[in-house]
Amino acid sequence: MTGHEETGEDEDDERADEEKEKKVKYAKQVINLGSGYDTSWWCLVGSKKSFTNRVKWYDVDFAEVIRRKIKTIEKHEALREPLGVYHFERDGSELRSTSGYNLVSADLRDAEELKEMLMEARVDWQLPTLFVTEVALSYLNGEKCEKVLRMCATFDGDKSSDRVSIKEGNDSNRLAANRAIVSYEAMRLNDEFGRRMCKNVREQRGTPFLALEEENGSHVDCASVEAMLVKCGFDAVKCRKMSDCQDVLLSREEIYRAERLEMLDEREEFNLIQSHYGVSIGVRGDYFARTFRRWLS
Repeated sequence: MTGHEETGEDEDDERADEEKEKKVKYAKQVINLGSGYDTSWWCLVGSKKSFTNRVKWYDVDFAEVIRRKIKTIEKHEALREPLGVYHFERDGSELRSTSGYNLVSADLRDAEELKEMLMEARVDWQLPTLFVTEVALSYLNGEKCEKVLRMCATFDGDKSSDRVSIKEGNDSNRLAANRAIVSYEAMRLNDEFGRRMCKNVREQRGTPFLALEEENGSHVDCASVEAMLVKCGFDAVKCRKMSDCQDVLLSREEIYRAERLEMLDEREEFNLIQSHYGVSIGVRGDYFARTFRRWLS
């Protein structure tokens, strides 16, 4: 294990967590912000049947995206069956199910609306909660991105206490339960390749990386991402470029297995792309500090 050895105390704490989780219907929850047509929930259900009714899951995106996703689900029995009994809300732009899977329509650019929609979807803010983003925060400007990250770290369902936390900083909202965020986003656009990548996204997709185009945005790197996560209320943080993740987290056997799936003619270009994306993890509380201890070490 890279740079860290598990202790007997760590293993005891994990076993204790597992025993507690067996006694309740929903022990934790995942909130996937800007989820698009992601199918992670179905993949996890397929690999681990006990996943349903144990983890509450919320996929969040624009209403039009959610409606298209619902239409796809309705067409395929393999997607419908794991949901159990389900129904639609908000004129067919949201879904609730007895399996714990939910679809929520919200605009990430409006953190207040996002909170309202998640509260209406009956998110339990006291459960250990993992937020996931995949090239979603890159489309927000710095101010809006900060509001979303602060919500992820500190919002406990009480909007009055959240307003206090914004004024007073990280120490004011101590009631927030265990939180974590795993975020895969663009970064390091202050070189020629990065500027070209940003231009292509703006011109070809019409949805610019606002977080990276504003003043000083092109200098977003692992250090600035970590500083932002700490500022927003996470206790422990670590960001790594994708080009570093392979060497840090994967064994040689796993790297060889992946390379055999598809041969790469332009490895230099591949590594260049990977150096302009990063994965950052921020945690608040002991639960996720144990879960992500290897990454954070």
